[in-house]
Amino acid sequence: MVDAIKRRLNESRFIRWSVLILISFTMATNYYFYDALAPLTDLLRVNLGFSSADYGFIMSAYAIPNVFLAMAVIGGIILDRVGIRITGFSFVFLMSLGGAITAYGASDTFLSGGFGYAFMDSFLTAYSPALKMMCLGFFIFGLGAETSIIVLSKVVVKWFKGKELALALGLNLSIGRLGAALALTLSPRLVHPEWTTAIWFGVLLLWIGLLAFIIYMFVDRKLDRQIKIDVKDPEDEFRWSDLKDLVTNRSVIFITLLCVTFYSAVFPFIKFAPDLLMNKFAMARHIAGDVTAYLMYGTILLTPLFGWVCDYKGKSATLMYLGSALLIIAHMMFALTHINPRIPIVLLGIAFSLVPAAMWPAVAKIVRESKLGTAYGFMFTIQNVGLMAFPIVIGLVVDASNPYYRTPVYAEEYKIVQEQQMSFSGKYIDRRDQPVANEEINVTAVVFKDSLSGEIVWNETHTVMTDEKGNYELEIGRGDIIERVDFSQIVDTIKYRAKVSIFDGDDIVEVYNNQLIYDEHLHFVSMMDKKHEAYFDGRNRGSLKIYDPENDKKVWEERIRFYVDDEGEFDILLGYGRLQYADRDYFGLNFREHEAEIIKPLDYTNPMLVFAALGLFGLVFAFLLRREDKTSGYGLELPNKDMES
Repeated sequence: MVDAIKRRLNESRFIRWSVLILISFTMATNYYFYDALAPLTDLLRVNLGFSSADYGFIMSAYAIPNVFLAMAVIGGIILDRVGIRITGFSFVFLMSLGGAITAYGASDTFLSGGFGYAFMDSFLTAYSPALKMMCLGFFIFGLGAETSIIVLSKVVVKWFKGKELALALGLNLSIGRLGAALALTLSPRLVHPEWTTAIWFGVLLLWIGLLAFIIYMFVDRKLDRQIKIDVKDPEDEFRWSDLKDLVTNRSVIFITLLCVTFYSAVFPFIKFAPDLLMNKFAMARHIAGDVTAYLMYGTILLTPLFGWVCDYKGKSATLMYLGSALLIIAHMMFALTHINPRIPIVLLGIAFSLVPAAMWPAVAKIVRESKLGTAYGFMFTIQNVGLMAFPIVIGLVVDASNPYYRTPVYAEEYKIVQEQQMSFSGKYIDRRDQPVANEEINVTAVVFKDSLSGEIVWNETHTVMTDEKGNYELEIGRGDIIERVDFSQIVDTIKYRAKVSIFDGDDIVEVYNNQLIYDEHLHFVSMMDKKHEAYFDGRNRGSLKIYDPENDKKVWEERIRFYVDDEGEFDILLGYGRLQYADRDYFGLNFREHEAEIIKPLDYTNPMLVFAALGLFGLVFAFLLRREDKTSGYGLELPNKDMES
């Protein structure tokens, strides 16, 4: 009985695996927010006026601490000096704070002159305050995120050393990548009612992740009171003097260069992939996010498999060579073909499983154990140089390759469009100044209240066909998909009629059909008849339709979720559901003075060729590493596991 009471916490399988789930959740929130902006690239352009290069700057801000502040090294030193709890809390807090600042930079509160706006507007005036605030936020997020990964990895070692360590580390990484996959899947579905909802949801997860780590801190403190567990290996400490040996080792140089070129061709690609799929393949946002997520889901399954192959069959150098080749093929498919994009995404997933599974264990064969920590720190730092540089490079290439991407329609031109029954004629020109003929494309039309405020009144997408000369036509206000309409612009002198229905399984039950009365905050509050008592005191899904009573014409429809209290009262915030229909006549598109912007698909050929070039360099470095292994005798082609033991 006494022995059972004194048993260490880490000897309890239930507690040990519960700790893994807890800290892996924190890891997953890190990965989630890192990729949460990827499916929102076009919304950053439309709502904040960002260019692709601006988006690249934000993504690059993440890696700045790891390049110029050497956080891969300093974070580890801090961890060794002050311990898991203080270091972990500090850097997970920074990660959460950075996420909040990033979201705040995109919010209406900040853009309306909120806290910090004047300061951000006082320097580097060529860049918008929103861009600077979001870059600051992503910088702080990166400052906390990378060191928190080191902390969480050490937590796994602390609780699983001498037990199921390899499995635990693998599951920790898989759960982290699951977070990234969910970001690509969920973010496109969270752009309603406001597009920034998707970013704020990621922030919410970060703070829940911080709470999960705080809970872990209490368990960790109790374990430390039971026994002092030392997972610090003096031989793994970073030593600046070891760098000289590393940089003079050709195998280390080759595998480091392979690392930086490979990861630079994968992670920055993920940041632009949903936008590529939406532009080149006319995919809906949520489908583009789902397809990009295939890459992550594939690595969750395949990385352990290829790790097993390296352990028991060997051929690490060959697998790195093969992974680099697949990388080139996949990016060339995206650049030069219109093949189903799921095929190159799957190939990238295989490559992203092959190379890391073979590369990181191979370092242990090239570098002595006493210098392994230094080698990993060196490689990680160089890798982040690529992760900092290439999002900016790709953004600049996207912008340079699409000089005719935006067509502004100023006030005077917009009047002409109004006179022509809202008809707009445009031309689709490619990067070589040639018309894109006989091609179906998605064109976005955004109507602004004025150019000064940038306030969006109407946002829609048209599917149009170009003719032999690249010409196309669309009618503003008659889009195939209406992305966003500012409900506050509706004429409030008309006594509209509202019809509220509830979706009850396959049935649609009308629960309100009467006058629409709403306040200055766009809240529509009314009562249901008691015959609908079955829906009282609960949250319901349904639709809101608004009609002009003079001609019974429908002017608005949105899908809504709303709560009905126990007396039948409900409160619906108008314009914050999933928009189904809006009539342009009631929003003044055809008679008020507005400005507009017509946005055509982006050409991603050149950016994908840049990624393919990175893959080619990686292939060269993999070839040189394989050749060097034959002369140096590191045994990269031999199994990692000693088959005699």
